[in-house]
Amino acid sequence: MCGVAEAMAVMSIMQSVQGYQNQRAAAKAQEESNKITAQNANIAYLNDIQKIEGEKVEAAREFALEDFKRKMDLRKKQAQALNLGFGNPFKVVQDLAGTADTDYVELQNAFLSDMYKANYQYTQAYANMKNTRAKYLKNVQKPSALGLGLEIATAGATYAANPNALYKPEKLFQATTAEVGNKAMYGWDVNAQRNLTGEATPYFDIGLKR
Repeated sequence: MCGVAEAMAVMSIMQSVQGYQNQRAAAKAQEESNKITAQNANIAYLNDIQKIEGEKVEAAREFALEDFKRKMDLRKKQAQALNLGFGNPFKVVQDLAGTADTDYVELQNAFLSDMYKANYQYTQAYANMKNTRAKYLKNVQKPSALGLGLEIATAGATYAANPNALYKPEKLFQATTAEVGNKAMYGWDVNAQRNLTGEATPYFDIGLKR
């Protein structure tokens, strides 16, 4: 049998425990959300890096191909000029070589521009990953087990000090070692055990999970 004092004590403790469990569940959910967000940010970063690497490879391939074409074109023009007998052969070769050098410088500048662009893209990809993590990763606020313990202790002390209290708080909210053992081994309910032994104090399971 329970009175008003017992009902108030149970309600107070249950509210504290429920609040603790809710906060812990919210913290766990936020941790999982942070984990998924971090993974997605890392995947996006790696995809960006892979794309940049592909563009660098393509730029290098294009540079090598254009340089090869330039050399072949130079040899062809030199051969044609010499075969046709256009003036001083050394002068012809020199002029064509100068033009070829100018073409090579332009080709090289275009290649270097692609490499500078790739380096910039590396920096941007990393910055995007950092910004995503900073924007969407939230701080996880875990509830205090110590704070919960203090609330339960306070509720127990308040109940014990109540002149209308019918039972001792340590029995009202705690099962004995034997009661816990019997429940674990045989599945016997704590209150059922107390009824059998004649213990008048009811047991309230406050539902605190580890």
